[in-house]
Amino acid sequence: MLVDEQVAMTVHILAHHQNQRIINANFERSAETISRHFRKVINAIIRIQDELLKKPELVPDNSTDERWKWFKGCLGALDGTHIKVHVPVEDKPKYRTRKNEIATNVLGVCSQEMQFIYVLPGWEGSAADGRVLGDAISSYYLVDVGYTNGEGFLAPFRGQRYHLNDWSEGHQPSTPEEFFNMKHYSARNIIDRMYGDIKMDTLTQDIRGRGKNKRKWKYEEDAKLIEALLDMANLGTYKVENGFKPGYLNYVEEKMQVSLPNSRLKAKPHIESRIKTIKKDFTIVYDMLNSPNTSGFGWDPIKKCITAEKSVWDAYLQSHPSHSSWQNKSFPFFEDLLIIFGKDRATGTNAEGPADMMEEIQREQEHGLEDTDASMQSPRNEGLHNQKKRKRSRSEDNMTVMMDDAASVIGNEIAKAGEVFSKAIGVDAEISEKRQRIDSEIRKIHHITTREIIKAVCHIARDHELTDVFFSMTDKGKEEMVESILRGDI
Repeated sequence: MLVDEQVAMTVHILAHHQNQRIINANFERSAETISRHFRKVINAIIRIQDELLKKPELVPDNSTDERWKWFKGCLGALDGTHIKVHVPVEDKPKYRTRKNEIATNVLGVCSQEMQFIYVLPGWEGSAADGRVLGDAISSYYLVDVGYTNGEGFLAPFRGQRYHLNDWSEGHQPSTPEEFFNMKHYSARNIIDRMYGDIKMDTLTQDIRGRGKNKRKWKYEEDAKLIEALLDMANLGTYKVENGFKPGYLNYVEEKMQVSLPNSRLKAKPHIESRIKTIKKDFTIVYDMLNSPNTSGFGWDPIKKCITAEKSVWDAYLQSHPSHSSWQNKSFPFFEDLLIIFGKDRATGTNAEGPADMMEEIQREQEHGLEDTDASMQSPRNEGLHNQKKRKRSRSEDNMTVMMDDAASVIGNEIAKAGEVFSKAIGVDAEISEKRQRIDSEIRKIHHITTREIIKAVCHIARDHELTDVFFSMTDKGKEEMVESILRGDI
């Protein structure tokens, strides 16, 4: 087998997480051949790792990178992660983590450009990060609180706010230790993002579902996403009245790769999921400001947030309790989203019920036409205007009289129809009552059988007039009528 084919099979397995069965079908090779050459290529990669792995570079003294200029001489970030594995039953206790998962503890180091420069796999999942670190290279790297400060390793201050969530909602560091921790995590979290992307790629190949592909977006990434959507909306290439044309996600992904080359954001699931979340938030804010069912809300263009009196918020939150987080919450991209999504949102402003229509007609009759004509007339044609106005008034009066007459006629006809309908209902009720009594009346005749009773009842009940005649007769007459029916005379 050629080296090219061996490398192609190996890269296909690693990049797409394919098993041997699929590789067997694609390359038409046996499982044993695939396994053997896969191991050969992996061993070769390990031998030439010095050529493949990026050489670490120190953060220069004149660095202007907002994240790394605080850590001059640093080589990158270091952290460990657990990767789930299959091991023999007797080895499972050593690989069982605190979360009761069977995994291996992998140590990784990445550069400032999110490129791996060192990887140490193979430690059992039960091993602590500090023990794995003892087997790694020793240089100046940023580490988290799972490691201790030592020669070549810089950890944050313990007992102080550290993660980005601690600095949300406008919180600012109040001590030198908190300021150091904020800058430390801002730089060190690149290793978390690297691990997150690796695990995300694995999940998206095998598992899809709600909550499986979550990714915490940063403000810079949201801004670039909105910028790409705004460009697309202005160009009109993928924008339609009710959303976007197929293929727009690939367009946005290409834009994001240019503006954020190291973000590794994919059309699915990252960009697609984020657009859904942003549109959901936009819909909430837009409805609060424009829905006919809400009033009292305003928009602060400086703070970029919803404004309203406390009484307005209290009334709104009674029917929308899940929206309480929008009080004083900044939504900086609302104006741009109005261009992107604004026309897609239904507002119901043109919907009118009968009451609304009558109110508008009355308003036009009282103010609309006459006010318009009066404002447009000139002294030169005032007499002609008055003449037309009198004619229009007579025409409107005649129309009103005709409409009143028509309404009166329609009302009379409806009343007559109601009387006829009521009488018909009464007749039907009376006939139905008589039908129910036919059987009991015929059973008073003692010398006929049950079969003859059924025959007589069915014969009489079919005819309304015969039913009336039957109940108008005496008991003797009823008996003779039944005998005539049974003989076939009636």
